[in-house]
Amino acid sequence: MTDIPSKTDIPSESVTAPKELPSAPEDKKAVESRGAATKTGIAIQYWLELIPYPAGSARSLWLFVNDNWRHLDNPDLGTQVSVQDAFCRCSERLEVLVWYSEDAIKGLIVKTK
Repeated sequence: MTDIPSKTDIPSESVTAPKELPSAPEDKKAVESRGAATKTGIAIQYWLELIPYPAGSARSLWLFVNDNWRHLDNPDLGTQVSVQDAFCRCSERLEVLVWYSEDAIKGLIVKTK
């Protein structure tokens, strides 16, 4: 017969994220602190390269955020469609929030306004 834990044996705390990770080594912290700061903003225009230009470079999705063009190299199809829908089909209710460092996009989400 297998022992089935009683309700008192099961922790009542639900955890949906990993426990806090141990501190990063000191040399890792120094490298991260020297990097450019990540900023956020709402994209107000987009430009999708269908063919990379110049030839041999990465194909990019460009978003105009905080008065400058930022790029995401080699965006996947889902990202392309989501961004295009936010600007073309649902611009009255969707927007694109972007995380970037200098001119490179680090992440983005399409969200309701």
